[in-house]
Amino acid sequence: MTEPTHDPIADPTAAHVETPLGPDQLWRTDAGTLSAASRRALVRLLQGPLVRADQQPEVWKTILSDETELRSRLSDVFLDLILDEASGIAFTRMVDADESVSVPKVLRAVSLNHMDTVVLLHLRTELAMAQPGERVIVDNEEVFEALEVYRGSSDRDEKKYRTRFDASFKRIGEYNLISTTETDGRFEVSPVLKSIFDPDIVAGIRDEYLAMSGGADAAGIDESGDGPIDVDAAVEEREGAGE
Repeated sequence: MTEPTHDPIADPTAAHVETPLGPDQLWRTDAGTLSAASRRALVRLLQGPLVRADQQPEVWKTILSDETELRSRLSDVFLDLILDEASGIAFTRMVDADESVSVPKVLRAVSLNHMDTVVLLHLRTELAMAQPGERVIVDNEEVFEALEVYRGSSDRDEKKYRTRFDASFKRIGEYNLISTTETDGRFEVSPVLKSIFDPDIVAGIRDEYLAMSGGADAAGIDESGDGPIDVDAAVEEREGAGE
């Protein structure tokens, strides 16, 4: 009579031989295909609000070297990569798709109040007057004084007005649209303002502030559209933005 056969029992003490990871695999179940550096660059772009070459040189270098693949990954989630090599900045924004395409909101729109608007209006004008590649440095007190032209006749409580200005200036810094310098009270204006707020959106704010200021000369707006812009439309900010 033939004796029954049994499958061999695995020895629990035997060494487990694992299959080697693929060239771009970072962990056992990793299904991604980007390199580790490109993944980190993608995360920084998604965290926002922007990547600066001078502050994150390694991330910036990766964005330039893997631009095509990063653009593809961002397009998968309805985002465009805005890359300004001359200014050394990169950020994402919602795609400008045809009306027939239903685009879900990936970025959160932060509405700006009146003071935010006039401060950014002034900062954008300063950028417009600068030479290409020139750093734009502004003085906090000078910006405050420059806003007098936008001040309504009923807005004369100096203490409240100053409090609103200081809060707005701080908020704009949190958006990374201005950054501190080595000198107290002086700030560098981010060139990203010119990329985010292009001349096509100037018209939305132009009439309102021309009426408030009493004319184009007072507001510093030129007819070319390369001046102040409609920032009331909202600044696109990422949920859980990184530093």
